[in-house]
Amino acid sequence: MVELNLLPKHLRKRLGPDLWKTATILVPLLLLGIIAYLHIATSVQIATLTSQRDTLQAEVNILKPYIAERNQLVQKKRQLEAIASVAREVRATYKPWSDYLAAFLTKLPKRSGRRLLVRLLSINTRSIEPDQAQGIYGKPVNVEFALRGEADGKQALIRFVRSFETDPKFAINFQNASYNKESGLFNFSANVGMIAPEPKEAQRAAAKQP
Repeated sequence: MVELNLLPKHLRKRLGPDLWKTATILVPLLLLGIIAYLHIATSVQIATLTSQRDTLQAEVNILKPYIAERNQLVQKKRQLEAIASVAREVRATYKPWSDYLAAFLTKLPKRSGRRLLVRLLSINTRSIEPDQAQGIYGKPVNVEFALRGEADGKQALIRFVRSFETDPKFAINFQNASYNKESGLFNFSANVGMIAPEPKEAQRAAAKQP
């Protein structure tokens, strides 16, 4: 049997679900689900990061004494390196002037009885560059003695000059000499160069001596 609905369309009974009503219910539920999921995921991530932070902070607290000790050691090392640098600089520029002067004085000619043939009135010492000294003395001397003195006679003056000319470690730049009639002495001035060993070389040489 076939049933026919002869009522107008606006009076006919609607069949099937109402899609709009369904959508208004499902969409909010879906959004609430997504929000809940994101909230839970974010909370889990925050909890994980917080736990990692607490773990790292605990490790830092454990390592703090060691870090402080290391920083102290680093600072002390820097201080020691600075002191060592100053010491190296001092050693590099140090000159044993007393040794140089003693070596120079032992070369002065003497009479019998160890009396000097010349008398020194003044003496000044300074360092000189070997390259510069080569053109003046003909030798790479590195210490120079500028002096004024008196000699008893020509022979004493000659022996004075010769004592520094014949020694391979010395050289002389004789400047002038004049005879003083009143005193009967020769006044002279000269510069004497010496090839002085560096402090380390001098120490090694002294250590080898018996």
